[in-house]
Amino acid sequence: MKKILLIVLSLSFFSCSSNLVTPSTRLETREPANFQTCLESMTNLMAYRPYYGEAAETFSKAKTFVGLEKLYGSDSLIDIQLNLSAEEIKKNNENIIKLANAPFKVRTKKGKISALNDADTNIIYQAMEGSEVNKNHWCYDTKGTIGFCFGRATIAHMEAIVRNINPESVKKIWIAGNMKQWGHHVATMVNTEKGWMVLDTNIGHPVTVEFWLNYYKPFKAKEAKEVMAFVTQAGRFGPYDTRAYNAIDLFNTESADFKKAEDYFNGYFHDYFESLDNIQNKTLKKDEEAK
Repeated sequence: MKKILLIVLSLSFFSCSSNLVTPSTRLETREPANFQTCLESMTNLMAYRPYYGEAAETFSKAKTFVGLEKLYGSDSLIDIQLNLSAEEIKKNNENIIKLANAPFKVRTKKGKISALNDADTNIIYQAMEGSEVNKNHWCYDTKGTIGFCFGRATIAHMEAIVRNINPESVKKIWIAGNMKQWGHHVATMVNTEKGWMVLDTNIGHPVTVEFWLNYYKPFKAKEAKEVMAFVTQAGRFGPYDTRAYNAIDLFNTESADFKKAEDYFNGYFHDYFESLDNIQNKTLKKDEEAK
């Protein structure tokens, strides 16, 4: 892979009440913007396609991740797990591991990286882990009830997209089931030269899908069924429906008039997208370097 080009944004944080965004050079490809237009620009690159209808009863025979996601229909991932037998859940999880290790066919796009090397994978992981909203997680989750696994998964997705990773080479992996405190967990995974790798700060470094699933299996409640794994397009926001990222879910407003006091996430996504909008260039590979 060509020489990595990465501009690191250094921000200073003083307290939860301070403005968590430091002005910087804005993207020159459009007018000076804010969290709203940054989200719009990113979602335009994702080409997210929601699926509809009722979920299938068998998932373990899916031949691709795309085919697997179609089988979920528009049903809640949590409900799917509740309605399946333990045996089918086990077969599904085994099949997902198999698909994660199989060659991944992706439509090549000029200037886009389809399979990351180890260095690039680590850069995206470190960008997620080192983002200011993640480092100041306690500012947004003062009671420890939100968790923000979905926030970190969103950040990893965005950090991959702005670095010219092929959108098809980024997905989300979920687990659903009775895990005592939580009913589901999610992380972003990226296609690499070694297969799919999951980016989850709970573990501390990129890991294989098999490692990730085995790590969370013991989290299930006693007497509960095995947790079930799901793989979806990265643009899916939550486990309950197939909605993509949107301003209401992320910011609690569709206008530029953001009010932190009314935001359930206490400005988590607002501050992240503001900081993302302020970064001029994060690409790993320039378009002209693509073959």
